[in-house]
Amino acid sequence: MTRYIIRRSIQSFFLLWLATIIGFTVYQLAPGGPLQFLSDDPKGTSADFNRLTRMYGIDRSIGAQYLAWLAGEDWLPNNATWRTGRCLSDSTRCGRGILRLDFGKSFYFKGESAISLIIQRMPATFILAFSSLIISVVGGIPLGIFAALYRGRWPDHIIRVLTVLVSTVPDWWIGLLLLIVLGGYLGVVPLGGMETVGDGSLLDRLHHLILPAIVSAIGGWISMSRIMRFEMLEVLNQDYVRTARAKGLSERAVVVRHVLRNALMPFITGLSGIFLLVLSGSILFELVFSWPGMGRLAITAINSRDYPVMMALFVISSFLGIMGILMVDILYSFVDPRVKYEVTK
Repeated sequence: MTRYIIRRSIQSFFLLWLATIIGFTVYQLAPGGPLQFLSDDPKGTSADFNRLTRMYGIDRSIGAQYLAWLAGEDWLPNNATWRTGRCLSDSTRCGRGILRLDFGKSFYFKGESAISLIIQRMPATFILAFSSLIISVVGGIPLGIFAALYRGRWPDHIIRVLTVLVSTVPDWWIGLLLLIVLGGYLGVVPLGGMETVGDGSLLDRLHHLILPAIVSAIGGWISMSRIMRFEMLEVLNQDYVRTARAKGLSERAVVVRHVLRNALMPFITGLSGIFLLVLSGSILFELVFSWPGMGRLAITAINSRDYPVMMALFVISSFLGIMGILMVDILYSFVDPRVKYEVTK
Protein backbone atom coordinates (compact mmCIF):
# COMPACT_ATOMS: atom_id res chain seq x y z
CA MET A 1 0.00 0.00 0.00
CA THR A 2 2.88 2.36 0.73
CA ARG A 3 4.27 1.86 -2.77
CA TYR A 4 0.84 2.42 -4.26
CA ILE A 5 0.36 5.69 -2.35
CA ILE A 6 3.86 6.93 -3.28
CA ARG A 7 3.33 6.06 -6.95
CA ARG A 8 -0.05 7.80 -7.08
CA SER A 9 1.37 10.86 -5.29
CA ILE A 10 4.20 11.17 -7.82
CA GLN A 11 1.74 10.84 -10.69
CA SER A 12 -0.49 13.51 -9.16
CA PHE A 13 2.32 16.05 -8.77
CA PHE A 14 3.52 15.33 -12.31
CA LEU A 15 -0.03 15.93 -13.55
CA LEU A 16 -0.17 19.21 -11.62
CA TRP A 17 3.12 20.34 -13.18
CA LEU A 18 1.79 19.46 -16.63
CA ALA A 19 -1.36 21.45 -15.88
CA THR A 20 0.73 24.52 -15.01
CA ILE A 21 2.52 24.31 -18.35
CA ILE A 22 -0.71 23.99 -20.33
CA GLY A 23 -2.52 26.67 -18.34
CA PHE A 24 0.33 29.17 -18.50
CA THR A 25 0.75 28.67 -22.25
CA VAL A 26 -2.96 29.07 -22.95
CA TYR A 27 -3.16 32.26 -20.91
CA GLN A 28 -0.12 33.72 -22.65
CA LEU A 29 -1.44 32.93 -26.14
CA ALA A 30 -4.95 34.20 -25.43
CA PRO A 31 -6.02 37.42 -27.20
CA GLY A 32 -5.45 40.64 -25.33
CA GLY A 33 -3.20 40.86 -22.31
CA PRO A 34 -2.74 42.45 -18.92
CA LEU A 35 -2.01 45.81 -20.56
CA GLN A 36 -5.09 45.75 -22.78
CA PHE A 37 -6.61 48.54 -20.71
CA LEU A 38 -4.11 50.98 -22.24
CA SER A 39 -5.69 50.46 -25.65
CA ASP A 40 -9.04 51.58 -24.27
CA ASP A 41 -7.56 54.57 -22.44
CA PRO A 42 -7.35 57.67 -24.67
CA LYS A 43 -4.59 59.03 -22.41
CA GLY A 44 -2.46 55.90 -22.77
CA THR A 45 0.66 56.30 -24.89
CA SER A 46 3.13 53.94 -26.47
CA ALA A 47 5.72 55.09 -23.93
CA ASP A 48 3.43 53.99 -21.11
CA PHE A 49 2.88 50.65 -22.81
CA ASN A 50 6.63 50.04 -23.30
CA ARG A 51 7.41 51.06 -19.72
CA LEU A 52 4.83 48.71 -18.19
CA THR A 53 5.80 45.94 -20.59
CA ARG A 54 9.39 46.13 -19.41
CA MET A 55 8.38 46.55 -15.75
CA TYR A 56 6.27 43.38 -15.70
CA GLY A 57 8.54 41.41 -18.05
CA ILE A 58 5.86 40.79 -20.67
CA ASP A 59 8.42 41.26 -23.45
CA ARG A 60 10.31 38.14 -22.35
CA SER A 61 9.91 34.76 -24.02
CA ILE A 62 7.21 32.42 -22.77
CA GLY A 63 9.86 30.03 -21.46
CA ALA A 64 11.57 32.73 -19.41
CA GLN A 65 8.26 33.97 -18.04
CA TYR A 66 7.22 30.43 -17.09
CA LEU A 67 10.48 29.70 -15.25
CA ALA A 68 10.27 33.00 -13.38
CA TRP A 69 6.63 32.36 -12.53
CA LEU A 70 7.27 28.77 -11.45
CA ALA A 71 10.48 28.98 -9.45
CA GLY A 72 11.11 32.70 -8.94
CA GLU A 73 13.39 35.33 -10.42
CA ASP A 74 16.06 35.39 -7.72
CA TRP A 75 17.88 32.35 -9.13
CA LEU A 76 17.65 33.38 -12.81
CA PRO A 77 20.44 35.26 -14.64
CA ASN A 78 20.56 38.92 -13.65
CA ASN A 79 19.66 40.48 -16.99
CA ALA A 80 16.64 41.82 -18.84
CA THR A 81 16.14 38.59 -20.78
CA TRP A 82 15.16 36.69 -17.63
CA ARG A 83 14.09 39.22 -15.01
CA THR A 84 11.41 41.88 -14.95
CA GLY A 85 12.26 45.56 -14.91
CA ARG A 86 11.06 46.02 -11.34
CA CYS A 87 13.19 43.07 -10.21
CA LEU A 88 16.30 44.53 -11.84
CA SER A 89 15.69 47.93 -10.24
CA ASP A 90 14.78 46.60 -6.79
CA SER A 91 15.70 43.08 -5.65
CA THR A 92 12.94 43.11 -3.01
CA ARG A 93 10.36 43.18 -5.80
CA CYS A 94 11.59 40.00 -7.48
CA GLY A 95 8.95 37.29 -7.71
CA ARG A 96 9.64 34.18 -5.62
CA GLY A 97 7.61 31.81 -7.80
CA ILE A 98 4.55 29.67 -7.19
CA LEU A 99 6.69 26.89 -5.70
CA ARG A 100 7.15 29.28 -2.77
CA LEU A 101 3.47 30.33 -2.93
CA ASP A 102 4.21 33.69 -4.54
CA PHE A 103 1.67 34.15 -7.35
CA GLY A 104 2.52 37.80 -7.89
CA LYS A 105 0.64 41.04 -7.30
CA SER A 106 -2.81 41.76 -8.65
CA PHE A 107 -3.12 44.33 -11.44
CA TYR A 108 -6.78 45.12 -10.74
CA PHE A 109 -6.67 45.16 -6.92
CA LYS A 110 -3.90 47.76 -6.71
CA GLY A 111 -0.92 45.51 -6.11
CA GLU A 112 -2.51 43.26 -3.48
CA SER A 113 -1.08 39.75 -3.26
CA ALA A 114 -2.95 37.28 -5.49
CA ILE A 115 -2.74 34.47 -2.94
CA SER A 116 -4.13 36.70 -0.17
CA LEU A 117 -7.12 37.62 -2.35
CA ILE A 118 -7.87 33.93 -2.88
CA ILE A 119 -7.39 33.00 0.78
CA GLN A 120 -9.88 35.69 1.78
CA ARG A 121 -12.54 34.20 -0.50
CA MET A 122 -11.72 30.51 -0.21
CA PRO A 123 -13.77 29.85 2.97
CA ALA A 124 -16.94 31.16 1.33
CA THR A 125 -16.49 28.88 -1.69
CA PHE A 126 -15.73 25.82 0.44
CA ILE A 127 -18.69 26.48 2.74
CA LEU A 128 -21.00 26.58 -0.27
CA ALA A 129 -19.39 23.52 -1.90
CA PHE A 130 -19.41 21.32 1.22
CA SER A 131 -22.97 22.33 2.07
CA SER A 132 -24.05 21.43 -1.44
CA LEU A 133 -22.22 18.10 -1.23
CA ILE A 134 -23.92 17.21 2.06
CA ILE A 135 -27.33 18.07 0.63
CA SER A 136 -26.53 16.04 -2.48
CA VAL A 137 -25.58 12.98 -0.40
CA VAL A 138 -28.56 13.28 1.94
CA GLY A 139 -30.96 13.70 -0.97
CA GLY A 140 -29.37 11.54 -3.67
CA ILE A 141 -28.46 8.30 -1.87
CA PRO A 142 -31.92 7.60 -0.37
CA LEU A 143 -33.58 8.35 -3.72
CA GLY A 144 -31.23 5.97 -5.51
CA ILE A 145 -31.79 3.21 -2.95
CA PHE A 146 -35.56 3.70 -3.03
CA ALA A 147 -35.65 3.63 -6.85
CA ALA A 148 -33.57 0.44 -6.99
CA LEU A 149 -35.65 -1.40 -4.40
CA TYR A 150 -38.85 -0.51 -6.29
CA ARG A 151 -37.44 -1.02 -9.77
CA GLY A 152 -40.05 -0.96 -12.50
CA ARG A 153 -42.80 0.26 -10.16
CA TRP A 154 -44.36 3.69 -9.74
CA PRO A 155 -41.83 5.04 -7.13
CA ASP A 156 -38.98 4.24 -9.52
CA HIS A 157 -40.80 5.85 -12.45
CA ILE A 158 -41.58 9.01 -10.49
CA ILE A 159 -37.97 9.41 -9.32
CA ARG A 160 -36.55 8.84 -12.80
CA VAL A 161 -38.97 11.25 -14.46
CA LEU A 162 -38.30 13.85 -11.77
CA THR A 163 -34.53 13.64 -12.19
CA VAL A 164 -34.81 13.88 -15.99
CA LEU A 165 -37.09 16.92 -15.83
CA VAL A 166 -34.89 18.75 -13.32
CA SER A 167 -31.69 17.93 -15.22
CA THR A 168 -33.07 19.49 -18.42
CA VAL A 169 -33.32 22.93 -16.78
CA PRO A 170 -30.08 24.87 -16.07
CA ASP A 171 -29.34 25.04 -12.35
CA TRP A 172 -28.54 28.75 -12.45
CA TRP A 173 -31.92 29.46 -14.08
CA ILE A 174 -33.69 27.57 -11.29
CA GLY A 175 -31.67 29.56 -8.76
CA LEU A 176 -32.53 32.86 -10.42
CA LEU A 177 -36.23 31.94 -10.56
CA LEU A 178 -36.31 30.90 -6.90
CA LEU A 179 -34.42 34.04 -5.93
CA ILE A 180 -36.99 36.22 -7.69
CA VAL A 181 -39.97 34.38 -6.19
CA LEU A 182 -38.71 33.54 -2.69
CA GLY A 183 -36.50 36.58 -2.22
CA GLY A 184 -38.14 39.26 -4.33
CA TYR A 185 -41.85 38.56 -3.98
CA LEU A 186 -42.17 36.54 -0.76
CA GLY A 187 -39.12 37.89 1.06
CA VAL A 188 -38.41 34.60 2.86
CA VAL A 189 -34.76 34.41 1.75
CA PRO A 190 -32.09 37.10 1.30
CA LEU A 191 -31.50 38.44 -2.20
CA GLY A 192 -27.77 37.75 -2.02
CA GLY A 193 -24.57 37.90 -0.07
CA MET A 194 -23.14 35.74 2.67
CA GLU A 195 -24.40 37.70 5.65
CA THR A 196 -26.43 40.75 6.59
CA VAL A 197 -24.36 43.88 7.16
CA GLY A 198 -24.08 44.44 10.89
CA ASP A 199 -25.27 40.93 11.81
CA GLY A 200 -23.06 38.01 10.73
CA SER A 201 -24.45 35.57 13.31
CA LEU A 202 -24.55 31.83 12.63
CA LEU A 203 -28.31 31.88 12.11
CA ASP A 204 -28.02 34.81 9.71
CA ARG A 205 -25.32 33.04 7.68
CA LEU A 206 -27.38 29.86 7.51
CA HIS A 207 -30.30 31.95 6.28
CA HIS A 208 -28.15 33.27 3.43
CA LEU A 209 -26.64 29.85 2.72
CA ILE A 210 -29.71 27.65 2.47
CA LEU A 211 -30.97 28.68 -0.98
CA PRO A 212 -27.56 28.77 -2.78
CA ALA A 213 -26.62 25.41 -1.23
CA ILE A 214 -29.87 23.75 -2.27
CA VAL A 215 -29.71 25.09 -5.82
CA SER A 216 -26.05 24.17 -6.34
CA ALA A 217 -26.80 20.67 -4.97
CA ILE A 218 -29.38 19.93 -7.68
CA GLY A 219 -26.88 18.47 -10.13
CA GLY A 220 -25.19 16.53 -7.33
CA TRP A 221 -28.25 14.73 -6.00
CA ILE A 222 -29.39 13.87 -9.52
CA SER A 223 -26.01 12.29 -10.31
CA MET A 224 -25.81 10.55 -6.94
CA SER A 225 -29.31 9.10 -7.22
CA ARG A 226 -28.51 7.68 -10.66
CA ILE A 227 -25.17 6.25 -9.55
CA MET A 228 -26.69 4.75 -6.42
CA ARG A 229 -29.59 3.20 -8.32
CA PHE A 230 -27.24 1.62 -10.86
CA GLU A 231 -24.90 0.24 -8.21
CA MET A 232 -27.76 -1.12 -6.11
CA LEU A 233 -29.22 -2.94 -9.10
CA GLU A 234 -25.80 -4.39 -9.93
CA VAL A 235 -25.33 -5.74 -6.42
CA LEU A 236 -28.91 -7.02 -6.10
CA ASN A 237 -28.26 -9.39 -9.02
CA GLN A 238 -25.14 -10.92 -7.47
CA ASP A 239 -25.06 -14.56 -6.37
CA TYR A 240 -24.17 -13.83 -2.74
CA VAL A 241 -27.31 -11.71 -2.40
CA ARG A 242 -29.48 -14.59 -3.58
CA THR A 243 -27.60 -16.89 -1.21
CA ALA A 244 -28.26 -14.54 1.71
CA ARG A 245 -31.96 -14.53 0.91
CA ALA A 246 -31.98 -18.31 0.57
CA LYS A 247 -30.52 -18.59 4.09
CA GLY A 248 -33.62 -16.87 5.45
CA LEU A 249 -32.24 -13.39 6.16
CA SER A 250 -34.82 -10.63 6.21
CA GLU A 251 -34.93 -8.21 3.29
CA ARG A 252 -33.74 -5.41 5.54
CA ALA A 253 -30.71 -7.42 6.69
CA VAL A 254 -29.87 -8.35 3.10
CA VAL A 255 -30.04 -4.73 1.95
CA VAL A 256 -28.11 -3.24 4.89
CA ARG A 257 -25.44 -5.90 5.41
CA HIS A 258 -24.78 -7.06 1.87
CA VAL A 259 -26.26 -4.81 -0.80
CA LEU A 260 -25.78 -1.31 0.58
CA ARG A 261 -22.24 -1.84 1.83
CA ASN A 262 -20.99 -3.18 -1.50
CA ALA A 263 -22.93 -0.65 -3.54
CA LEU A 264 -21.31 2.22 -1.65
CA MET A 265 -17.74 1.21 -2.55
CA PRO A 266 -17.88 2.25 -6.24
CA PHE A 267 -19.91 5.25 -5.12
CA ILE A 268 -16.83 6.67 -3.35
CA THR A 269 -15.09 7.14 -6.69
CA GLY A 270 -18.01 9.10 -8.11
CA LEU A 271 -18.12 11.25 -4.99
CA SER A 272 -14.89 13.05 -5.90
CA GLY A 273 -16.16 13.91 -9.36
CA ILE A 274 -19.41 15.29 -7.97
CA PHE A 275 -17.56 17.44 -5.44
CA LEU A 276 -15.28 18.82 -8.16
CA LEU A 277 -18.35 19.48 -10.28
CA VAL A 278 -19.97 21.42 -7.45
CA LEU A 279 -16.72 23.29 -6.76
CA SER A 280 -16.14 24.24 -10.40
CA GLY A 281 -19.79 25.18 -10.89
CA SER A 282 -19.70 27.61 -7.99
CA ILE A 283 -18.86 30.46 -10.39
CA LEU A 284 -22.40 30.62 -11.75
CA PHE A 285 -24.05 30.25 -8.36
CA GLU A 286 -21.79 32.86 -6.78
CA LEU A 287 -22.78 35.29 -9.52
CA VAL A 288 -26.50 34.56 -9.18
CA PHE A 289 -26.52 34.79 -5.38
CA SER A 290 -23.78 37.45 -5.04
CA TRP A 291 -21.75 34.98 -2.99
CA PRO A 292 -18.29 36.41 -2.11
CA GLY A 293 -16.22 33.39 -3.13
CA MET A 294 -13.49 32.45 -5.58
CA GLY A 295 -15.96 32.24 -8.45
CA ARG A 296 -16.79 35.94 -8.37
CA LEU A 297 -13.10 36.70 -7.99
CA ALA A 298 -12.39 34.63 -11.11
CA ILE A 299 -14.96 36.58 -13.15
CA THR A 300 -13.49 39.88 -11.97
CA ALA A 301 -9.95 38.71 -12.82
CA ILE A 302 -10.98 37.50 -16.28
CA ASN A 303 -12.87 40.69 -17.16
CA SER A 304 -9.95 42.86 -16.01
CA ARG A 305 -7.29 40.50 -17.47
CA ASP A 306 -5.68 40.22 -14.05
CA TYR A 307 -3.19 37.50 -15.02
CA PRO A 308 -1.60 36.88 -11.59
CA VAL A 309 -5.00 36.27 -9.99
CA MET A 310 -6.22 34.22 -12.96
CA MET A 311 -3.18 31.93 -12.87
CA ALA A 312 -3.31 31.66 -9.08
CA LEU A 313 -6.93 30.55 -9.26
CA PHE A 314 -6.10 28.08 -12.01
CA VAL A 315 -3.21 26.49 -10.11
CA ILE A 316 -5.07 26.30 -6.79
CA SER A 317 -8.18 24.84 -8.45
CA SER A 318 -6.06 22.27 -10.28
CA PHE A 319 -4.24 21.39 -7.07
CA LEU A 320 -7.50 20.92 -5.14
CA GLY A 321 -8.96 18.79 -7.91
CA ILE A 322 -5.93 16.54 -8.29
CA MET A 323 -5.47 16.16 -4.53
CA GLY A 324 -9.16 15.34 -4.16
CA ILE A 325 -8.88 12.55 -6.72
CA LEU A 326 -5.71 11.29 -5.02
CA MET A 327 -7.37 11.14 -1.62
CA VAL A 328 -10.33 9.26 -3.08
CA ASP A 329 -8.00 6.74 -4.75
CA ILE A 330 -6.20 6.16 -1.45
CA LEU A 331 -9.47 5.83 0.47
CA TYR A 332 -10.85 3.47 -2.16
CA SER A 333 -7.78 1.25 -1.84
CA PHE A 334 -8.51 0.84 1.87
CA VAL A 335 -12.21 0.17 1.32
CA ASP A 336 -11.98 -2.28 -1.58
CA PRO A 337 -9.69 -5.32 -0.95
CA ARG A 338 -9.41 -5.92 -4.71
CA VAL A 339 -7.28 -2.79 -5.06
CA LYS A 340 -4.84 -4.17 -2.50
CA TYR A 341 -4.64 -7.40 -4.46
CA GLU A 342 -3.80 -5.55 -7.66
CA VAL A 343 -1.08 -3.53 -5.89
CA THR A 344 0.65 -6.55 -4.33
CA LYS A 345 0.17 -8.78 -7.38
